Amino acid sequence: MKVPELLSSEGIYKGRIFEVTVDTVREGERVHAREVVRHPGSAAIVALFDDETVALVRQYRHPAVKFLLEIPAGSRDGNETPEACAARELEEELGYVAERMEKLAEFFVSPGFCTEKMWVYLATNLRETKPRPEDDEEFEIVRVPLRCALDMISAGEIEDAKTIVGLLLTAARRGLSNF
Repeated sequence: MKVPELLSSEGIYKGRIFEVTVDTVREGERVHAREVVRHPGSAAIVALFDDETVALVRQYRHPAVKFLLEIPAGSRDGNETPEACAARELEEELGYVAERMEKLAEFFVSPGFCTEKMWVYLATNLRETKPRPEDDEEFEIVRVPLRCALDMISAGEIEDAKTIVGLLLTAARRGLSNF
């Protein structure tokens, strides 16, 4: 298969975190308009403590119109590496630094319309520092046993995709497969 040819790209919105373009592409003999959300990428962290608990954040997500339980995550700043972004978010949101960061996965969040690629890390050997949430962030930190978090996925209490991916991959690494 041949990659479609980009004929033009028109910026229609530029925000603080992402921008939106309308791209005109030629696929064979056909020309299509594609709306694209351009995002710098993000990183998410499963913070796994020595007692086999994980830290989640409960925060209101306006597009979902509800509070969700999620692993800490955030967008990359400039040319920041995914691992540096994960480490920064871990300290900002939870107030911990990790002696060990292991990449669990990288994936496109919603490739039908968005360029955002997300990297998910497992953070272990955690040392407490001081959280530094951003001005627009309000959330509650919830620590639960990893096994309980898996049950929460099955019960529909955890609905966020990055969180489900991160927790399931962490469980697989820890040899937990009976969920």
